[in-house]
Amino acid sequence: MIRRALWGILLLAMSFSAVADDVSLSPPVDDPVWKGRYKMWLSGDSAWHQNAVEIDSVTVEEMEGTVEVDLGLGPEAREPNADEILHKVKFKARRQSDQSPYVAEVLVGGVQPKVYRFEMFPMETGKCWSGVVSVGNRRTGLLVRRD
Repeated sequence: MIRRALWGILLLAMSFSAVADDVSLSPPVDDPVWKGRYKMWLSGDSAWHQNAVEIDSVTVEEMEGTVEVDLGLGPEAREPNADEILHKVKFKARRQSDQSPYVAEVLVGGVQPKVYRFEMFPMETGKCWSGVVSVGNRRTGLLVRRD
């Protein structure tokens, strides 16, 4: 009897969740809640790197802003080379559909430039993005968060 009651409650809860509206995290056109500065973490990156993303405009298909990639050597390192600094690069990211990520490719560096390919999905409305970044054949996780 108790088992049947639990199954009934479970089925009822599942039916309510199936009928409930899906919450879409895709940014509405020109939504100001997504605009602003976000701290960016790359998995496996050094703790002292100050990576960031500043989003200027967001639509359903495009996102524009500035990405800051810190290639510095750290607080107690040798004198940095020309590319071992904080790079600020404008980007324009596009996506194909609501389920696909925003994709942006930026060239970072002047002496030995590398292409960084960012693929970002919105996670928490107005606060958090996640995805991957590819540099050459190396892929790593990406977390972009406004605290």
